[in-house]
Amino acid sequence: MCTTIFLLNIYYRERPTQRHTGYLKHLPTAHTGVSHWIKGDTKRIQRGLSALFTYSNIESLREALRRRFLALERLRWMVLDEADALMDESFTELLEEILRTQVVVVGATFPTGLSETLAKFTDVGRFVTLSTQSLHHLPPHVQQKFVRLKGRDKLPELLQLLKERPSSGGAVLIFCNTASTVNWLGYILDDHKIKHLRLQGQMSAAARAGIFASFQKGDVSVLVCTDLASRGLDTSSVQLVVNYDFPDTLQDYLHRAGRVGRVGSKAPGAVISFVTHRWDVDLVRKIETAARKRTGLPGMDSTFA
Repeated sequence: MCTTIFLLNIYYRERPTQRHTGYLKHLPTAHTGVSHWIKGDTKRIQRGLSALFTYSNIESLREALRRRFLALERLRWMVLDEADALMDESFTELLEEILRTQVVVVGATFPTGLSETLAKFTDVGRFVTLSTQSLHHLPPHVQQKFVRLKGRDKLPELLQLLKERPSSGGAVLIFCNTASTVNWLGYILDDHKIKHLRLQGQMSAAARAGIFASFQKGDVSVLVCTDLASRGLDTSSVQLVVNYDFPDTLQDYLHRAGRVGRVGSKAPGAVISFVTHRWDVDLVRKIETAARKRTGLPGMDSTFA
């Protein structure tokens, strides 16, 4: 929602006298294909519009540019939402192709090294930084609990947690590190008659949208998911996040924890993490220290932010 408001402010700044003329278009994901988007829409664009807002994933945008269905000669603004994910090495080459204009970088986390990546295609020294005092901080009203146990004990612990949870306890997100674990855990929950939904990246975009809509409406209160659900999933019904698999990074933990205790929630909520590996202990200590001292998570401050 914050990104949408920011986009509207950009539009009104660029077109102060025009409040109703414009065009918002979603470029497709890899599942729908650029050719599907093009059909019936290029004529509208070619007629001339006061503003064209396009939101897209990076690969679809590059494909539209390559096939000359879009051009950036008159582009004034480009907004990168979920910036830390887009600045991953796998996207760097695509971004270098596309970004040659004014850049707005938006994200809940700005990891170390972000400025070095941005410097490849823009002048970082000209950036104006706007950030909240809570950047990289855990939500102070959300309880962080760590359960140290052996791997074989994770499933019994989870089943007991779900079966003892009252029906009025709100929705639950259960995070796994891989799609295969999501599917396996789903089969186990089926065997125990625990109603749930599954969400992971191997599903089609349409399937994911339908699953999230059902979860959002409250049809089912348990969602087993990968980190795909840790970004952009905005719902006030979640009161418990369970890290069945402990996340690989502090950034991932912060995004998962951010799914609970959101604005409009009836209860502050909690995050319960199963800790089974020795290499997770260092991250746990950093999280516990940051939560206790109410400081930002370490190692996430970039020179940009």
